[in-house]
Amino acid sequence: MGRLLAAVAAEQNVLEAWQRTLDRLPAEPILIPEVENFRADLLSNLTEISTALRSAEWTPKSLRTTTIAKADGTRTLRIPSVADRVAERAIATVLTRSVDHRLQPDSYAFRPGVGVEDARRALQARIDAGNRWVVRTDIADCFDSLSRRGCTRAVAEMIDDPDLMTIITRCIDRSDSSCSPIGIAQGSPLSPVISNIYLDGLDQELWTNGADIVRYADDIACAAETPERAQENLDWIRSAADRRSLTLNPTKTAIYDALEGVPFLGATIRTGTPKPKTPSAAAAPRITVHITERGSALRARGTKFVITTARHPPVVHPASRTRMIVCNDRTMLTTGALTLAARTGVNIAVVDRYSGLTAFLDTPHDRPTTRRAQYNYLDDTENRLDTARLIVDAKIANSVTLLRRTPTRRERVPLATATRLNHLRAKARDATSSTMLLGLEGSAARLYFHGLSALIPEEYSFTSRRRRPPTDPVNAMLSYGYTVLLSEATRALELALLDPTIGFLHTPHRGRPSLALDLMEEFRTLIVDTAVLRLIAIRAVSPSGFATTPGGCRMDTPTKHALISEIERRLSTPVRHPRHQRSMPYRECLGEQARLLARIVTVPNIQYTPMPWR
Repeated sequence: MGRLLAAVAAEQNVLEAWQRTLDRLPAEPILIPEVENFRADLLSNLTEISTALRSAEWTPKSLRTTTIAKADGTRTLRIPSVADRVAERAIATVLTRSVDHRLQPDSYAFRPGVGVEDARRALQARIDAGNRWVVRTDIADCFDSLSRRGCTRAVAEMIDDPDLMTIITRCIDRSDSSCSPIGIAQGSPLSPVISNIYLDGLDQELWTNGADIVRYADDIACAAETPERAQENLDWIRSAADRRSLTLNPTKTAIYDALEGVPFLGATIRTGTPKPKTPSAAAAPRITVHITERGSALRARGTKFVITTARHPPVVHPASRTRMIVCNDRTMLTTGALTLAARTGVNIAVVDRYSGLTAFLDTPHDRPTTRRAQYNYLDDTENRLDTARLIVDAKIANSVTLLRRTPTRRERVPLATATRLNHLRAKARDATSSTMLLGLEGSAARLYFHGLSALIPEEYSFTSRRRRPPTDPVNAMLSYGYTVLLSEATRALELALLDPTIGFLHTPHRGRPSLALDLMEEFRTLIVDTAVLRLIAIRAVSPSGFATTPGGCRMDTPTKHALISEIERRLSTPVRHPRHQRSMPYRECLGEQARLLARIVTVPNIQYTPMPWR
């Protein structure tokens, strides 16, 4: 049984799928009688589903057809049985978690953490950046027009679990009144996820060719500066759809002037006089690209990066849509790729599975004034110590919060651990030297990881922090996660025009990004530790996904992808920033903290405001 199928069949996952089925009942009253029958022998029914999934013997039954009213007529739905619905929701949960980080960032439907309002805001941002002319269209009869073979192929390219793939194929090809190779069931809990995966190919093609689309399910909006460019985008969208045997709805396809308003997802989006277009305002959201497969190559083709591997087709990423590339130490980087990165402001981080961040390619900036101020500020021992104390205080405070955040954690982690951490925190506030402060921080870290071990199942063999090399699965995930976070912190400091190698708390050392280590301290528990605990809790990872040798413990590729996905999800989680008192993703908070450090060293009497747990 594959790792993903094991996560699907887990009793907790099936139970949560049942609960989500109940939550949907007000919108699906046709299921109420069948739900009551299912509930009458609930434990037996859920166990049967879990067992059938675990053995890969689960086969969905035929669908029932029903119609619902729409504003412009009716819609035909094909409804699975309650038992099938629970199984499909269990599959959809794990499938979404496994592939979401690989989908294009401007797809907003059926994805965790984003929705209609996010799609509207994305289009509004493009219009406000000066893109006045907007293509509006949608795919006619989208679910009924998708190629079943194409859907199967698209899902198979994203997951590496033959057993789960067998079950998903049964869902896609299940028997109904039609023998057509076209169409998946609208009304099935799994279909939205499958459609998103299939349409990601369309998103990728349009993105590669410069069409800056915002997509919500089958609704598409694409903004441009001129009517001519908007027409080109519409032609690209139509040809990309044609190649997938999809048809644009002619009655809903038009080019709108945003001055007069653009209808999108039940709202009208408009702007006044277009604002001047600046590089920062005009840029579409950029993403971090992770190259995890050893033996990969990063090349350049015109204005695009091309990633090639031995086992998969080449993947293309436009430089204009890429913020940073994180690659392993066995990735070949061509001079063309390095030149393209330097010209387009893309950072490249090279990580080693044992040593962490080993190289960081920055782009040229005009930074002498800020860096001179940074060096002068850090020459003042008292200035350095004041800020360092605040950083350590925030790190220990967040550590206590993580260990005591829920009733279950409070039961497992002794109160004495939190008490001792708070005692060390109080002593850190009064530390009279950097050496003393570092000693207190180290003692708090050892105590924290001892407390963390109480939250980790015994099969992971985690007792304490082991860095180089990591000796167990949890340390392997923590080490890789901290390396990714260090790359983000380094990039944030470079953009703030600071020198990442000269820190407040960590002493300078050849090859050590000391200031980046300072910046990430308060974010370790917020991002990486929380991600690792969640992956373990929901059984998205397991000890079988790791290999331990005399050289250390290593993650397999699916486990690494799951960790990256969860860290990216966490970095995208919105929180209220303590200084600005507005909501922003953790990744943006990291940038704000870096900019605050730049203000501290350039503006007198500014005090550091740490990032607390929300």
